[in-house]
Amino acid sequence: MSTPIPFNSLLDIDGVMGAVRWRESVPGKGAATPPFLIEHIGDISEDRADRLMAHAEAAGLGVMGISQLSYQRASHDPTVVYPLDAYYLHSMRGSVVCTINRVAVLLDNKIKTDIQSLISQMILIDNL
Repeated sequence: MSTPIPFNSLLDIDGVMGAVRWRESVPGKGAATPPFLIEHIGDISEDRADRLMAHAEAAGLGVMGISQLSYQRASHDPTVVYPLDAYYLHSMRGSVVCTINRVAVLLDNKIKTDIQSLISQMILIDNL
């Protein structure tokens, strides 16, 4: 197993404006219960962090569901992307990267960020 990294270290990555980490309020219930914000860092307000968490949780549940259905449909197919560890949402001004361990970052699109390296760091955050 890899060594966990500190959550605050995400702010050292070029382009990261802020980050949130959260957990399910009732483990194993997923969308049936609202997520619980553990902490947020960077240049985002508590309200923005809460919205980012809620949107990322809902999108993540959808992405995971699609991935699992794809795998169940054709587990023998080597092109099926499963298991997932992250997803990336790009917009005009900023982007969001979320990992399935319930960590999300806001990116400034004016700054070039190595998304694969960022995800490699994000999945190492111990978020239990």
